[in-house]
Amino acid sequence: MSISAFERLKGVISATLIERIVKVVESGDEKKLAGLFDLLSKLAPAKYFRESFAQLAEMARTNHPFVGVFRRVFTELNENCRKKAILNFLVNFIILGRAIRDRKEKELGVHIPNFMVISPTMRCNLNCKGCYASAYSKEGDLPIEVVDRVISEAKELGMYFFTFSGGECFIREDLLDFWEKHDDCYFQVYTNGTLLDDKMTDRLAEMGNVAPMLSVEGSKEETDYRRGPGVYEKVMNSFELLRRKGILYGFSATFTRSSAEYLLKDEFIEKMLDKGCKVGWFFQYIPTGGAPDLNYMATPQQRAALHEKVEEWRSKYPIFLGDFWNDGPYVDGCMAGGQRYLHIISSGDVEPCVFVHFAVDNIKEKSLLEVLQSDFFKAIREAQPYDDDNLLCPCLIIDHPHVLRELVKKYRAKPTHPGAEALLKDLVLGLDKYSEEIRSIFGPEWEERGRSKYLKSLEKEDKKEPLERIKKRIEVK
Repeated sequence: MSISAFERLKGVISATLIERIVKVVESGDEKKLAGLFDLLSKLAPAKYFRESFAQLAEMARTNHPFVGVFRRVFTELNENCRKKAILNFLVNFIILGRAIRDRKEKELGVHIPNFMVISPTMRCNLNCKGCYASAYSKEGDLPIEVVDRVISEAKELGMYFFTFSGGECFIREDLLDFWEKHDDCYFQVYTNGTLLDDKMTDRLAEMGNVAPMLSVEGSKEETDYRRGPGVYEKVMNSFELLRRKGILYGFSATFTRSSAEYLLKDEFIEKMLDKGCKVGWFFQYIPTGGAPDLNYMATPQQRAALHEKVEEWRSKYPIFLGDFWNDGPYVDGCMAGGQRYLHIISSGDVEPCVFVHFAVDNIKEKSLLEVLQSDFFKAIREAQPYDDDNLLCPCLIIDHPHVLRELVKKYRAKPTHPGAEALLKDLVLGLDKYSEEIRSIFGPEWEERGRSKYLKSLEKEDKKEPLERIKKRIEVK
């Protein structure tokens, strides 16, 4: 393991604790999970993570289903992948990275996000219905030296976790050498899964710091309908390859009007568990990219049903689940504009969000720090939470679309591909109607229990910013 993050915090973090964590991880003994979380709690400078890891330790002692995720990491991953998942993700990113970011924010007077998404190519071997990236130019990848420079700048600011998307990243074989070079970081890669052959997965198993998230739309019929005939079986075969090599991997499912019925069934999650997934991401279909279609969006009622099911599954199954956009209360609302992340596309344009295809800056012309300080990004962060404090409706695209229209116009953000303007023009009436309906559904839940639950969670946080942001919209007694 690279200790560059530790070197930046010498004198603050205990090397002895890190060595003890390494020994526990190398042992592969899942019975020592509670002890591992206790060690991580002692290591963390931030109150939030000290208390969170202490809570996980207690959950391990009582055998809570959620801790089953970590038990599976210990028992199902190969030793290298297990070590990188714990040391690069939990230690470097979660613990040491947070401390570096807190310190840099004070030094530089600028908000620093947790991570970023990079789409180094928009080339892809599939042509999926409703793909958010389909309208980008396929000409010209982001040069690897630019990617390298950005990641190096990000690490200086305390970022050690990065999501790579596209396009199809595994088309670019030079990325494997790049990910291996930055072996103190952890990389999550969204992929259609069709290029993960024996050679590729052998390399991933050796590296240990790359976790593929394979796109699957629920059933075989829905997946092949959206992604092409035979794709579902290829994804299932890739799951088996990844499992056999002991690599950490998961699924990524786009929640649409047609896929919702199956994705809401326990059968789907149980199928993904059977295939060895330890992580799962649900994304709402957003009408952007090529041929945006409001009728392909999940209805507000379907989205609310997903929220209920994911909360149920979290206390039932040993898998980590993320539910965009319903997980706003877990990430303090909207993550865009560098609040928690940003998106760099293959042209170098820097978007506030993977689904907000507008930009004012290009990473080829500016440093990462300069981009984070842009007036456009600052305005997005300062406008949060949008309109009200309901973090179950955090999105400036589908929950508060008028905010996106106002900010793009005010800061003259340019569309990053032809047709991106549809969000601001052709789709206005439909998006406004959707936003009114989803807010009417989630409003009562937020008033009854959502707000109080969120405010309670902030008691663990020693940073004042989240509470100050939400106090703009409510009176906290």
